[in-house]
Amino acid sequence: MSGEQIKTLVRGQAQPGQDNHFATAAGVPSRREKDDSYRSVIVQFAPRWRVIVCKDGVQWIIQHRTADSLHRGVWRGRSYMTTRDSLIKACAMVEPLSDPSVMAILSALPDRIGGEA
Repeated sequence: MSGEQIKTLVRGQAQPGQDNHFATAAGVPSRREKDDSYRSVIVQFAPRWRVIVCKDGVQWIIQHRTADSLHRGVWRGRSYMTTRDSLIKACAMVEPLSDPSVMAILSALPDRIGGEA
């Protein structure tokens, strides 16, 4: 996955063959980290787990949804990392990373947030 593809994912735009489930009903991504439509989602790696870039762009956050149902509850930060390796390890501890596309997205991130991939 190229750096441009990751930037596209972070902006919350749908990729070919995917639904744009990160955008609001109005099609505008949210600036609130707790929202389903938050603009800087990197990947949702399980129904209630996702990785985002914090609103200030200084760390990656593993978030957990507070309710099982879609569109109920909010996303809450559980772990905060600045290195790709620690992010991948933390994700694997909360949910096995068996989906190759999730691993490809995480592995394509830069070594440190804000760095080049």
